[in-house]
Amino acid sequence: MAGLLRFGALLAHLTGHRALDSATLAAAAGTDPAELPAVLGGQPPTGRLLRDLGPALGLHAADLFVLAGQPVPDDLTPITRNPNWSISTVVYNTMVMPAENRRPLLDAIRAQPLVRREGRGGVDRPYHRYEPGFGAALLGLAHSRNLTWPSTVRALYAVTDGRIYLSPSTIGGVGRGTVEATSELVAGFAGVLGIPAPDLAALGGIHLPDDLPPLHTRAADVATVIWEARRLTTTQLQDVELTSRHLAGR
Repeated sequence: MAGLLRFGALLAHLTGHRALDSATLAAAAGTDPAELPAVLGGQPPTGRLLRDLGPALGLHAADLFVLAGQPVPDDLTPITRNPNWSISTVVYNTMVMPAENRRPLLDAIRAQPLVRREGRGGVDRPYHRYEPGFGAALLGLAHSRNLTWPSTVRALYAVTDGRIYLSPSTIGGVGRGTVEATSELVAGFAGVLGIPAPDLAALGGIHLPDDLPPLHTRAADVATVIWEARRLTTTQLQDVELTSRHLAGR
């Protein structure tokens, strides 16, 4: 993921969209007021700054490492690198279960104990290497949630109520820059990632028209499930799948 769009430019897009000046952001993050202007001017951010900016911007620190084109620290990455790990079944069950059962599902995910890491987790694979660009950032953010191309397809389908259904290779094309990251696709990714669509679009300098169809009413729940489940081992995920199936009445 090295060499994504310059982080300072991405941050400038976001702060400009939010009408947020660097001094206010630095104060909220508790950082040196001189550090942010330097980053906005092109200086690479430190890991400490990225961690501090996360809460101040209302974003996950791991996402900021991805946007900065820096390796995500081990404590912020998923636990497993099992290629068969997939959240797709849990996502489907989240969509169809009664609304009152979504909280118990999240409680079941969060109740799973953290386990000792065995190697570096995540879904970083040879074909997940992309040339610099906003599409690469979108896929990097998905991969930091342990989403492969196929599971990203299914998550997009869910949060957009079936309006976006692409092939896994097309998703890969988004990362490689051969498939355009349209405003509708960016809004769909925002639903999967749990990032406000205007913020995600601003990062890429993309205009969102006012007439974009809304996301599914359960999109926020799906994004939360995806994020929380990223730390589960394969065995834990299997337990959560059984719980989600039960809560969905399947």
